Amino acid sequence: MGWKDIAKVASDWAEAKKTELLTIDRRTRENAAADAETAELRAQEEAATSFLEAALPPQWAERVTAARPENVAARAAEQARQDDVRRRDRLAGSGTAEVVLSLSGGESGSGSVVLPCTRTEEHPTPEDLADRDGGPAPLSWLRVLVESPDPVPVGSTTLAALGIAVPAYSGPGSYDLIDLAERGERGEVDWWEVFDIHLDPTGSGDDRTWYLDVSADGGATVEVTESAVAFDLPMTSAISSVRLRGTISW
Repeated sequence: MGWKDIAKVASDWAEAKKTELLTIDRRTRENAAADAETAELRAQEEAATSFLEAALPPQWAERVTAARPENVAARAAEQARQDDVRRRDRLAGSGTAEVVLSLSGGESGSGSVVLPCTRTEEHPTPEDLADRDGGPAPLSWLRVLVESPDPVPVGSTTLAALGIAVPAYSGPGSYDLIDLAERGERGEVDWWEVFDIHLDPTGSGDDRTWYLDVSADGGATVEVTESAVAFDLPMTSAISSVRLRGTISW
């Protein structure tokens, strides 16, 4: 923070104090008092930081400067930019799939789009099977993930990433995910998480992301063929619940 920034903090404090002292509206006065307190704290922090930068040996002063909030934020922004560049490069080198979706419930709409797609199969090794310790065998998985460089509209929401996963995967066929979840709870198959089955509307992975809801009514099925997965799934987030139907074809 340079002298111009310090001057602005002082100006903000003075303006807030003036408003606090002169206004007759209670809410405006309370907000102004809070603003003045924030400006005062910023001034105190800046004074302490500037003192340390001037008083400490250079190698320590550099650490103090690096820890300034504005410098921390700048580094975080640059890291996010680099991560986004790498993600876009990765997606540009991926294969693609046609995604057809329909949503009902808390959000609604339908759409079709071609997006970067990755498909992976995971199977337990002989060592995994030998280390069962009397419990269920580790599950095989099929995971299909489509991602968009930027969120694309689907009715009243958007699509940034969609993951469809099949536990206990054994090849093309129909998979009842509710039944598999209940069998996992009973210990008949290895217990599994629902997080690989998700619809992320923003790419942020925040509380707007829907995940498979194995407690919902109406069933949850995935049909797998050699060239596609079709799904009919109840999904829930911290905000809403939806019914997700569609296909991913490659």
